[in-house]
Amino acid sequence: LKRPKGQAAHLRHRMASEDDSAAFAARFEQLVVNRDGHGLHVLLRPVGERCKRPRDEERQPTQRPTDTTAGMLLLARNAVAREARLEALLGALRSWCTRYLEWRDGPDDWMVLPLLRLEAGPRLLANQLDRKAGSGRIRKKLVEAFREHFQRLHRDGRKRAGALVMCCGLLRLYFGLGQANQCSFLLAAVSKQAQRGGEQRLGLEQLPKALAVSLCFLWGKHCVLDGKVAEAEERLGWALANCPATSTVHRQQILAYLVPCRLRFGRPVARATMHRHGLENCYAGLAASVTRGDVRGFSHELQSHEAELISVGTYLVVEKLKLLALRNLCRAVHSQQCAQAEQAGHANNQHKQDLTPYERAFRWQDDCDADETICILAHLIYIGAIRGYLSDEHRKVVFSKDLPFPDPATWCPKA
Repeated sequence: LKRPKGQAAHLRHRMASEDDSAAFAARFEQLVVNRDGHGLHVLLRPVGERCKRPRDEERQPTQRPTDTTAGMLLLARNAVAREARLEALLGALRSWCTRYLEWRDGPDDWMVLPLLRLEAGPRLLANQLDRKAGSGRIRKKLVEAFREHFQRLHRDGRKRAGALVMCCGLLRLYFGLGQANQCSFLLAAVSKQAQRGGEQRLGLEQLPKALAVSLCFLWGKHCVLDGKVAEAEERLGWALANCPATSTVHRQQILAYLVPCRLRFGRPVARATMHRHGLENCYAGLAASVTRGDVRGFSHELQSHEAELISVGTYLVVEKLKLLALRNLCRAVHSQQCAQAEQAGHANNQHKQDLTPYERAFRWQDDCDADETICILAHLIYIGAIRGYLSDEHRKVVFSKDLPFPDPATWCPKA
Protein backbone atom coordinates (compact mmCIF):
# COMPACT_ATOMS: atom_id res chain seq x y z
CA LEU A 1 0.00 0.00 0.00
CA LYS A 2 1.19 3.49 -0.82
CA ARG A 3 1.53 6.04 1.93
CA PRO A 4 -0.49 9.25 1.60
CA LYS A 5 1.56 12.02 -0.04
CA GLY A 6 1.60 14.26 3.06
CA GLN A 7 2.61 11.38 5.35
CA ALA A 8 5.48 10.42 3.05
CA ALA A 9 6.79 13.98 2.97
CA HIS A 10 6.57 14.16 6.76
CA LEU A 11 8.51 10.88 7.07
CA ARG A 12 11.24 12.15 4.74
CA HIS A 13 11.52 15.34 6.80
CA ARG A 14 11.79 13.33 10.02
CA MET A 15 14.49 11.06 8.62
CA ALA A 16 16.43 14.08 7.32
CA SER A 17 16.18 15.71 10.73
CA GLU A 18 17.51 12.58 12.44
CA ASP A 19 20.39 12.39 9.96
CA ASP A 20 21.15 16.06 10.59
CA SER A 21 21.18 15.52 14.38
CA ALA A 22 23.47 12.50 14.06
CA ALA A 23 25.82 14.44 11.79
CA PHE A 24 25.87 17.37 14.20
CA ALA A 25 26.71 15.14 17.18
CA ALA A 26 29.44 13.31 15.26
CA ARG A 27 30.94 16.56 14.01
CA PHE A 28 30.84 18.09 17.50
CA GLU A 29 32.57 15.11 19.09
CA GLN A 30 35.24 15.02 16.37
CA LEU A 31 36.01 18.72 16.80
CA VAL A 32 36.34 18.21 20.55
CA VAL A 33 38.78 15.36 19.98
CA ASN A 34 40.76 17.59 17.59
CA ARG A 35 40.56 20.51 20.08
CA ASP A 36 39.34 22.70 17.25
CA GLY A 37 37.82 25.68 19.03
CA HIS A 38 37.33 27.69 15.86
CA GLY A 39 35.52 24.79 14.20
CA LEU A 40 33.21 24.44 17.21
CA HIS A 41 32.59 28.20 17.14
CA VAL A 42 31.47 27.88 13.50
CA LEU A 43 29.41 24.76 14.17
CA LEU A 44 27.51 26.47 16.99
CA ARG A 45 26.46 29.46 14.91
CA PRO A 46 22.79 30.39 15.42
CA VAL A 47 20.48 28.84 12.84
CA GLY A 48 17.16 30.10 11.52
CA GLU A 49 13.81 28.91 12.77
CA ARG A 50 13.31 25.23 12.03
CA CYS A 51 10.17 23.69 10.59
CA LYS A 52 7.39 23.80 13.16
CA ARG A 53 6.27 20.48 14.60
CA PRO A 54 3.24 19.64 16.73
CA ARG A 55 4.03 19.34 20.45
CA ASP A 56 3.28 15.63 20.48
CA GLU A 57 6.15 15.12 18.05
CA GLU A 58 8.78 16.65 20.31
CA ARG A 59 11.29 13.87 20.78
CA GLN A 60 14.65 12.83 22.10
CA PRO A 61 17.44 12.14 19.58
CA THR A 62 17.21 8.57 18.29
CA GLN A 63 20.75 7.85 19.48
CA ARG A 64 22.00 9.61 22.58
CA PRO A 65 25.43 11.17 21.86
CA THR A 66 28.26 10.15 24.15
CA ASP A 67 29.22 13.82 24.63
CA THR A 68 27.03 15.46 27.31
CA THR A 69 27.27 18.94 25.80
CA ALA A 70 26.33 17.66 22.34
CA GLY A 71 23.39 15.77 23.85
CA MET A 72 22.06 18.91 25.54
CA LEU A 73 22.47 20.90 22.33
CA LEU A 74 20.48 18.28 20.41
CA LEU A 75 17.74 18.48 23.02
CA ALA A 76 17.65 22.23 22.42
CA ARG A 77 17.57 21.76 18.62
CA ASN A 78 14.69 19.28 18.84
CA ALA A 79 12.66 21.16 21.45
CA VAL A 80 9.45 22.85 20.34
CA ALA A 81 8.71 24.77 23.55
CA ARG A 82 11.11 27.69 23.99
CA GLU A 83 11.24 27.14 27.76
CA ALA A 84 12.44 23.57 27.19
CA ARG A 85 15.00 24.84 24.68
CA LEU A 86 16.28 27.35 27.23
CA GLU A 87 16.73 24.66 29.88
CA ALA A 88 18.64 22.49 27.40
CA LEU A 89 20.89 25.38 26.37
CA LEU A 90 21.64 26.11 30.03
CA GLY A 91 22.46 22.43 30.47
CA ALA A 92 24.90 22.60 27.56
CA LEU A 93 26.56 25.69 29.06
CA ARG A 94 26.82 24.03 32.48
CA SER A 95 28.33 20.90 30.95
CA TRP A 96 30.93 22.86 28.96
CA CYS A 97 31.91 24.98 31.99
CA THR A 98 32.44 21.80 34.00
CA ARG A 99 34.56 20.31 31.21
CA TYR A 100 36.54 23.54 30.97
CA LEU A 101 37.19 23.61 34.73
CA GLU A 102 38.27 19.97 34.84
CA TRP A 103 40.44 20.15 31.70
CA ARG A 104 44.03 19.27 32.52
CA ASP A 105 45.12 17.64 29.26
CA GLY A 106 47.18 20.48 27.79
CA PRO A 107 46.23 24.08 26.92
CA ASP A 108 42.56 25.01 27.26
CA ASP A 109 42.54 28.13 25.02
CA TRP A 110 40.60 26.27 22.34
CA MET A 111 37.60 25.94 24.69
CA VAL A 112 36.98 29.70 25.00
CA LEU A 113 35.50 30.33 21.53
CA PRO A 114 32.82 27.59 21.91
CA LEU A 115 32.04 29.03 25.35
CA LEU A 116 31.24 32.37 23.70
CA ARG A 117 28.56 30.64 21.60
CA LEU A 118 27.22 28.58 24.48
CA GLU A 119 26.88 31.70 26.66
CA ALA A 120 25.12 33.69 23.94
CA GLY A 121 22.52 31.01 23.13
CA PRO A 122 20.47 31.05 26.37
CA ARG A 123 20.95 34.81 26.81
CA LEU A 124 19.50 35.66 23.38
CA LEU A 125 16.62 33.22 23.87
CA ALA A 126 15.87 34.70 27.31
CA ASN A 127 15.76 38.16 25.70
CA GLN A 128 13.16 36.90 23.22
CA LEU A 129 11.03 35.27 25.92
CA ASP A 130 11.09 38.34 28.16
CA ARG A 131 10.37 40.66 25.25
CA LYS A 132 7.32 38.57 24.36
CA ALA A 133 6.13 38.46 27.99
CA GLY A 134 6.96 42.11 28.65
CA SER A 135 8.93 41.29 31.79
CA GLY A 136 12.44 40.43 32.96
CA ARG A 137 11.64 37.20 34.79
CA ILE A 138 13.62 34.84 32.56
CA ARG A 139 16.68 37.08 32.41
CA LYS A 140 16.70 37.44 36.20
CA LYS A 141 16.71 33.65 36.44
CA LEU A 142 19.55 33.56 33.92
CA VAL A 143 21.57 36.06 35.98
CA GLU A 144 21.64 33.56 38.85
CA ALA A 145 22.90 30.78 36.60
CA PHE A 146 25.52 32.98 34.93
CA ARG A 147 26.69 34.32 38.29
CA GLU A 148 27.24 30.77 39.54
CA HIS A 149 29.33 29.90 36.45
CA PHE A 150 31.32 33.13 36.75
CA GLN A 151 32.16 32.47 40.39
CA ARG A 152 33.26 28.90 39.64
CA LEU A 153 35.55 30.02 36.84
CA HIS A 154 36.75 33.15 38.63
CA ARG A 155 37.97 31.16 41.65
CA ASP A 156 40.38 29.28 39.36
CA GLY A 157 42.88 31.87 38.15
CA ARG A 158 43.86 29.60 35.26
CA LYS A 159 40.35 29.93 33.78
CA ARG A 160 40.38 33.72 33.56
CA ALA A 161 39.32 33.81 29.90
CA GLY A 162 36.26 31.69 30.64
CA ALA A 163 35.37 33.87 33.61
CA LEU A 164 35.55 36.94 31.35
CA VAL A 165 33.13 35.28 28.90
CA MET A 166 30.59 34.89 31.69
CA CYS A 167 31.39 38.40 32.91
CA CYS A 168 30.42 39.82 29.50
CA GLY A 169 27.20 37.82 29.56
CA LEU A 170 26.33 39.16 33.01
CA LEU A 171 27.12 42.74 31.99
CA ARG A 172 24.77 42.46 29.01
CA LEU A 173 22.02 41.04 31.23
CA TYR A 174 22.48 43.77 33.83
CA PHE A 175 22.29 46.49 31.18
CA GLY A 176 19.17 44.92 29.68
CA LEU A 177 17.48 44.69 33.08
CA GLY A 178 18.38 48.26 34.00
CA GLN A 179 20.66 47.05 36.81
CA ALA A 180 23.86 48.80 35.74
CA ASN A 181 24.72 49.41 39.42
CA GLN A 182 25.47 45.68 39.73
CA CYS A 183 28.25 45.93 37.13
CA SER A 184 30.62 47.70 39.54
CA PHE A 185 30.97 44.67 41.83
CA LEU A 186 31.54 42.35 38.89
CA LEU A 187 34.21 44.53 37.27
CA ALA A 188 35.90 45.14 40.62
CA ALA A 189 36.33 41.37 41.02
CA VAL A 190 37.89 41.13 37.55
CA SER A 191 40.27 44.01 38.30
CA LYS A 192 41.36 42.53 41.64
CA GLN A 193 42.14 39.18 40.03
CA ALA A 194 44.36 40.89 37.45
CA GLN A 195 46.17 42.77 40.23
CA ARG A 196 46.70 39.58 42.24
CA GLY A 197 48.33 38.08 39.17
CA GLY A 198 50.76 40.99 39.06
CA GLU A 199 49.23 42.38 35.87
CA GLN A 200 48.80 46.09 35.34
CA ARG A 201 46.44 45.46 32.45
CA LEU A 202 43.90 42.77 31.61
CA GLY A 203 46.12 41.06 29.05
CA LEU A 204 43.62 41.75 26.28
CA GLU A 205 46.08 40.75 23.58
CA GLN A 206 46.08 37.16 24.88
CA LEU A 207 42.26 36.86 24.69
CA PRO A 208 40.23 35.97 21.59
CA LYS A 209 39.55 39.19 19.71
CA ALA A 210 35.76 38.82 19.98
CA LEU A 211 35.99 38.48 23.76
CA ALA A 212 38.51 41.31 24.24
CA VAL A 213 36.52 43.80 22.14
CA SER A 214 33.24 42.86 23.86
CA LEU A 215 34.78 43.23 27.30
CA CYS A 216 36.27 46.65 26.53
CA PHE A 217 33.03 47.88 24.99
CA LEU A 218 30.87 46.76 27.92
CA TRP A 219 33.37 48.05 30.48
CA GLY A 220 33.59 51.37 28.65
CA LYS A 221 29.81 51.61 28.47
CA HIS A 222 29.61 51.10 32.23
CA CYS A 223 32.23 53.82 32.75
CA VAL A 224 30.15 56.22 30.64
CA LEU A 225 27.07 55.51 32.74
CA ASP A 226 29.18 55.90 35.90
CA GLY A 227 30.63 59.25 34.79
CA LYS A 228 34.22 57.97 34.43
CA VAL A 229 34.81 59.57 31.05
CA ALA A 230 38.60 59.21 30.93
CA GLU A 231 38.51 55.46 31.62
CA ALA A 232 35.57 55.07 29.24
CA GLU A 233 37.48 56.81 26.44
CA GLU A 234 40.48 54.52 26.94
CA ARG A 235 38.49 51.28 26.89
CA LEU A 236 36.12 52.28 24.08
CA GLY A 237 39.08 53.54 22.05
CA TRP A 238 40.78 50.14 22.36
CA ALA A 239 37.56 48.38 21.40
CA LEU A 240 37.15 50.55 18.28
CA ALA A 241 40.78 50.15 17.24
CA ASN A 242 40.54 46.36 17.46
CA CYS A 243 37.01 45.89 16.09
CA PRO A 244 37.09 44.62 12.47
CA ALA A 245 36.27 47.30 9.90
CA THR A 246 33.61 44.99 8.45
CA SER A 247 31.69 44.82 11.75
CA THR A 248 29.66 47.96 11.04
CA VAL A 249 26.98 47.31 13.65
CA HIS A 250 29.50 46.71 16.43
CA ARG A 251 31.54 49.76 15.47
CA GLN A 252 28.38 51.86 15.53
CA GLN A 253 27.58 50.63 19.06
CA ILE A 254 31.09 51.51 20.23
CA LEU A 255 31.04 54.94 18.59
CA ALA A 256 27.68 55.80 20.15
CA TYR A 257 29.50 55.94 23.50
CA LEU A 258 32.96 56.94 22.29
CA VAL A 259 31.91 60.09 20.37
CA PRO A 260 30.73 62.06 23.46
CA CYS A 261 33.83 60.92 25.39
CA ARG A 262 36.13 62.18 22.65
CA LEU A 263 34.18 65.44 22.51
CA ARG A 264 34.71 65.89 26.25
CA PHE A 265 38.47 65.83 25.65
CA GLY A 266 38.28 68.19 22.69
CA ARG A 267 38.97 65.48 20.10
CA PRO A 268 35.80 65.22 17.98
CA VAL A 269 35.41 62.16 15.78
CA ALA A 270 35.56 62.93 12.05
CA ARG A 271 32.21 63.79 10.52
CA ALA A 272 32.77 61.21 7.76
CA THR A 273 33.15 58.50 10.42
CA MET A 274 29.92 59.57 12.11
CA HIS A 275 28.14 59.62 8.75
CA ARG A 276 29.43 56.16 7.83
CA HIS A 277 28.04 54.69 11.05
CA GLY A 278 24.72 56.54 11.13
CA LEU A 279 25.62 58.89 13.99
CA GLU A 280 25.89 62.16 12.06
CA ASN A 281 22.29 63.20 12.69
CA CYS A 282 22.70 62.93 16.46
CA TYR A 283 26.26 64.08 17.10
CA ALA A 284 27.42 66.24 14.18
CA GLY A 285 25.41 69.29 15.27
CA LEU A 286 26.45 68.86 18.90
CA ALA A 287 30.13 68.56 17.96
CA ALA A 288 30.02 71.62 15.71
CA SER A 289 28.27 73.72 18.37
CA VAL A 290 30.77 72.73 21.06
CA THR A 291 33.75 73.46 18.81
CA ARG A 292 32.44 76.91 17.86
CA GLY A 293 31.41 77.81 21.39
CA ASP A 294 27.81 78.14 20.19
CA VAL A 295 26.10 77.56 23.53
CA ARG A 296 22.62 78.38 22.26
CA GLY A 297 23.04 76.02 19.30
CA PHE A 298 24.31 73.29 21.65
CA SER A 299 21.26 73.66 23.91
CA HIS A 300 18.97 73.38 20.89
CA GLU A 301 20.73 70.25 19.61
CA LEU A 302 20.68 68.68 23.07
CA GLN A 303 16.95 69.24 23.40
CA SER A 304 16.30 67.87 19.91
CA HIS A 305 18.11 64.58 20.62
CA GLU A 306 17.22 64.27 24.30
CA ALA A 307 15.09 61.13 23.97
CA GLU A 308 17.67 59.33 21.83
CA LEU A 309 20.55 60.17 24.18
CA ILE A 310 18.57 59.08 27.24
CA SER A 311 17.70 55.74 25.63
CA VAL A 312 21.37 55.06 24.84
CA GLY A 313 22.52 56.26 28.26
CA THR A 314 24.85 59.07 27.16
CA TYR A 315 22.66 62.07 28.00
CA LEU A 316 24.51 63.05 31.18
CA VAL A 317 27.91 62.91 29.48
CA VAL A 318 26.65 64.97 26.52
CA GLU A 319 24.96 67.46 28.85
CA LYS A 320 28.31 68.17 30.53
CA LEU A 321 29.73 69.19 27.14
CA LYS A 322 28.02 72.53 27.73
CA LEU A 323 31.00 73.40 29.94
CA LEU A 324 33.30 72.86 26.95
CA ALA A 325 31.05 75.03 24.79
CA LEU A 326 31.15 77.76 27.46
CA ARG A 327 34.92 77.49 27.67
CA ASN A 328 35.22 77.81 23.89
CA LEU A 329 32.92 80.85 23.99
CA CYS A 330 35.21 82.41 26.61
CA ARG A 331 38.22 81.63 24.46
CA ALA A 332 36.63 83.39 21.48
CA VAL A 333 35.89 86.49 23.61
CA HIS A 334 39.41 86.33 25.06
CA SER A 335 40.98 86.24 21.59
CA GLN A 336 38.90 89.21 20.47
CA GLN A 337 39.83 91.21 23.57
CA CYS A 338 43.51 90.40 23.14
CA ALA A 339 43.41 91.60 19.53
CA GLN A 340 41.75 94.86 20.57
CA ALA A 341 44.29 95.42 23.36
CA GLU A 342 47.16 94.83 20.97
CA GLN A 343 45.73 97.33 18.47
CA ALA A 344 45.39 99.90 21.28
CA GLY A 345 49.02 99.39 22.31
CA HIS A 346 48.21 97.59 25.58
CA ALA A 347 49.68 94.20 24.68
CA ASN A 348 51.42 93.90 28.07
CA ASN A 349 48.08 94.03 29.89
CA GLN A 350 45.99 91.98 27.47
CA HIS A 351 45.65 89.21 30.08
CA LYS A 352 43.64 91.62 32.28
CA GLN A 353 40.23 91.95 30.69
CA ASP A 354 36.94 93.61 31.59
CA LEU A 355 34.01 91.42 32.57
CA THR A 356 31.56 93.38 30.41
CA PRO A 357 32.29 91.57 27.08
CA TYR A 358 31.86 88.21 28.83
CA GLU A 359 28.57 89.31 30.37
CA ARG A 360 27.33 90.34 26.93
CA ALA A 361 28.43 87.09 25.33
CA PHE A 362 26.82 84.96 28.06
CA ARG A 363 23.59 86.97 27.92
CA TRP A 364 23.51 86.54 24.12
CA GLN A 365 24.28 82.80 24.15
CA ASP A 366 22.74 81.56 27.41
CA ASP A 367 20.45 84.33 28.73
CA CYS A 368 22.73 84.83 31.77
CA ASP A 369 22.72 87.95 33.92
CA ALA A 370 25.88 89.48 35.44
CA ASP A 371 25.81 87.34 38.60
CA GLU A 372 25.28 84.12 36.64
CA THR A 373 28.19 85.05 34.37
CA ILE A 374 30.46 85.46 37.41
CA CYS A 375 29.34 82.08 38.77
CA ILE A 376 29.99 80.30 35.46
CA LEU A 377 33.44 81.87 35.08
CA ALA A 378 34.29 80.92 38.68
CA HIS A 379 33.21 77.32 38.02
CA LEU A 380 35.27 77.13 34.83
CA ILE A 381 38.29 78.33 36.80
CA TYR A 382 37.56 75.83 39.57
CA ILE A 383 37.47 72.79 37.26
CA GLY A 384 40.61 73.89 35.42
CA ALA A 385 38.96 74.95 32.15
CA ILE A 386 40.38 78.48 32.61
CA ARG A 387 43.58 79.51 34.34
CA GLY A 388 43.21 82.82 36.07
CA TYR A 389 41.19 84.57 38.76
CA LEU A 390 38.35 87.06 39.11
CA SER A 391 38.74 90.54 40.56
CA ASP A 392 35.28 91.56 41.66
CA GLU A 393 36.54 94.92 43.00
CA HIS A 394 37.92 96.00 39.62
CA ARG A 395 35.40 93.94 37.58
CA LYS A 396 38.24 92.17 35.81
CA VAL A 397 39.08 88.62 34.86
CA VAL A 398 42.85 88.05 34.97
CA PHE A 399 44.04 85.20 32.75
CA SER A 400 47.26 83.25 32.97
CA LYS A 401 49.85 84.60 30.54
CA ASP A 402 51.19 81.13 29.83
CA LEU A 403 48.20 78.92 29.04
CA PRO A 404 44.85 80.56 29.82
CA PHE A 405 42.78 77.71 28.33
CA PRO A 406 44.31 74.30 29.22
CA ASP A 407 43.65 71.14 27.25
CA PRO A 408 40.31 69.57 28.32
CA ALA A 409 42.13 66.35 29.20
CA THR A 410 43.75 68.15 32.15
CA TRP A 411 40.47 69.34 33.67
CA CYS A 412 38.98 67.93 36.84
CA PRO A 413 38.03 64.29 35.99
CA LYS A 414 34.43 64.72 37.18
CA ALA A 415 33.86 67.87 35.08
